[in-house]
Amino acid sequence: RAAFHDWLRIRASTPLLRLRTGEEVRRRLTLHATGTALDARLFVGMLDGHDLEDGPARVLHAINTDTRAQVFRVPGAAGQAFVLHPVLAARDAADARVRAQARFDRASGRITVPARSAVVWVLPR
Repeated sequence: RAAFHDWLRIRASTPLLRLRTGEEVRRRLTLHATGTALDARLFVGMLDGHDLEDGPARVLHAINTDTRAQVFRVPGAAGQAFVLHPVLAARDAADARVRAQARFDRASGRITVPARSAVVWVLPR
């Protein structure tokens, strides 16, 4: 129940997660870990909001269904200053594993996603 409330808080505080139309989502969403990089245990996507006035410039999200942590290099993410979403980084976050184990490596653009977790990083303006 607490995790569900965290996800509601993430959605409420992140305009890119409240896009109004399917066309707007299609225009802003890039899916990674597809094609030859496909791993059915890991879903990675990025929403681009650089032209929006509110909220982060980008949102990077990942879902790991595996029993082990997954590492993935996100194309085009190297050099960007993604940080864990403030709701997930908070001391009172429902899933402490995410706060302790989720990583974004700025130099390489690699993410580490803990086992059986969902993670959201944001690129502040």
